[in-house]
Amino acid sequence: MQEDNPGAIYFSSLSTPIGLLFAAKNAHGVCRISFPHDTENDFLHAFFKKAATPIERNDVSLQYEIAALRAYFSGKQVTFDFPLDTSNGTPFQTKVWKKLQDIPYGECRSYQWVAEQIGSPGASRAVGSANHNNPLPPIIPCHRVIGADGRLTGYASGLVVKKWLLEEEFRVAGKALGLFDPRL
Repeated sequence: MQEDNPGAIYFSSLSTPIGLLFAAKNAHGVCRISFPHDTENDFLHAFFKKAATPIERNDVSLQYEIAALRAYFSGKQVTFDFPLDTSNGTPFQTKVWKKLQDIPYGECRSYQWVAEQIGSPGASRAVGSANHNNPLPPIIPCHRVIGADGRLTGYASGLVVKKWLLEEEFRVAGKALGLFDPRL
C-alpha cells in the first residue's frame, strides 16, 4: 500500500447501480466497505462517528480493491483476494464473518444454518446482529443470509439493496431461485 502516513485510513469510491460505494483501508487491509451513499460527505460523516484515526482519500492505494468491487458490481463473479481487517469485531462476530465467506456466490443460507455451523445453534439472533455490524459487505457476504422460511430479513443497507445483490448474484450464477428466494 502506498502510504504517507502509516496510521491513516485511506479511502476511495466507485459508482454502483445501487449508489456510491466507499472502501477504506488501513495498514492491515480493507477495513470498511460502505454503501449506498449519495455523496462523499455522507460516507465521511458516518465513518468519522466511528474512526478515531485520520482518514483521507487515496485512490491509488485502493486501485486493486476498487477494480475488484467494480467487476463484482458489473456482474462478474469475483474472488476478493486482498487483505481484510476485521480486528474491530468481537470474537463471535469474526467467527460469523469468517463462516459467511463460505457461502457460495449465488446461494443463500439461513441465520440458523450459520449459527449451527459456528457451533452456537441457539444464536440465530446474535448471528443477525453480527451481520448487521459487518464492516465489509459484499466481500463478507452477509446479504446471502436470509430467514429460514426464505424471506429477506434485515440488512444494514436496507432490504432493497439486499434483494438487488441476491438477484444479481443468482442471475450471474445462472441459478434458479430456490428455497431461499430473494423475491419472496
